[in-house]
Amino acid sequence: SIESQTCKAGVTHVRYSRLSLVDLAGSERQRSTHTSGLRLKEAGCINKSLTNLGNVIRSLVDVAKGKSRHVPYRDSQLTYLLRDSLGGNSKTYIIA
Repeated sequence: SIESQTCKAGVTHVRYSRLSLVDLAGSERQRSTHTSGLRLKEAGCINKSLTNLGNVIRSLVDVAKGKSRHVPYRDSQLTYLLRDSLGGNSKTYIIA
């Protein structure tokens, strides 16, 4: 987290910033790589988190369009950790 303060006309403005870098690499080729055991289970969890991230983004788009909708941040650890970066007064960039 980064905090910056500026003073103008006797008013202190405080700005907080947070940078989150997340590797969202899924495992689409589980069969061709013959993944098994713990790695297969981990790959399934990653794909589930990516699906939940898509659901959160879809819900946020609906909320931005004026629809009253619940945003399911708590459906996965990924979306719960990124909830401040995804909603509210934030700028989020996804690089594919």
